Amino acid sequence: MKGYTRLPKKQLYVILGIAGMLIFLLSLDVMMKVKDASLYRNWLQDLGEQNRIKNVTEKAYLDAYVTTHLSLYFQKIIIPIGLSIHTYFSYMKLRLNKLFVFIWVVLLLGSAAYTLVGFNAQSILAYGYILLYIIMIITVLSLLTVIDNSENY
Repeated sequence: MKGYTRLPKKQLYVILGIAGMLIFLLSLDVMMKVKDASLYRNWLQDLGEQNRIKNVTEKAYLDAYVTTHLSLYFQKIIIPIGLSIHTYFSYMKLRLNKLFVFIWVVLLLGSAAYTLVGFNAQSILAYGYILLYIIMIITVLSLLTVIDNSENY
């Protein structure tokens, strides 16, 4: 079948490994943000300066803080999880084509841009995210040469 190529095992392991490391770093980041009392107090102070809400308990603020960070965490990990699952099924059952590469490069670029918007220069984890996204984009783009080489046979 022209245009459909089997995913090499090397790229499968690289994509799954990088996605795993990315999810691990994002998990560490959200755990540190949720468990840090000083960040929570700063968030409360910023919230108090923006609007004065009466009759709201401290637990409601804490719940809102945790829910906000967990929602952002889910938004950040959905692309690496989706890529990992799709890559695994591409290796096991499906085949690759250039549309696979195009869609995932666009989604990875968007996810990297979303990470850059919330970039925290003081966090070493933020530099790790960017590096892992760059490596993952290069790996997915390298699949184009695999596809081109298999079409020539």
